[in-house]
Amino acid sequence: MKKFHLPMKIMFSDCDPAQLVFYPKYFQWFDVATQRMFNELGMEWSKFWPDRGISGLPLVDASATFKGPARMDDEIEIVSWVEEWRGKIFIVRHDVIKDGEIIVVKDPENSKGIRAQAMPEDVISRFE
Repeated sequence: MKKFHLPMKIMFSDCDPAQLVFYPKYFQWFDVATQRMFNELGMEWSKFWPDRGISGLPLVDASATFKGPARMDDEIEIVSWVEEWRGKIFIVRHDVIKDGEIIVVKDPENSKGIRAQAMPEDVISRFE
């Protein structure tokens, strides 16, 4: 599967008083990275889904494992990819890399509870 890279520099506004990244920021960045994946493949997020009669892509699971800190002025990279297509569900993974090491992993395992719609084949094929 294709992987997408989002380089970032940690800013003051991303941090808590100890100058460590405030953990909810990672989830915000994961949303940005997911949108950018689709946009980079010509599927502009704000128009693509409504044009196909899909009202949205609800998030059904979000988790992260924090393996190391990121601090103000650090350079990081969010690496994102669609790991699996399961009919109406798709699994997106994000790794946060700093100095060549994975410091945060987002790896959803359970995607149940919301009514899903099948992902169109032409969308899946763009990721292969």
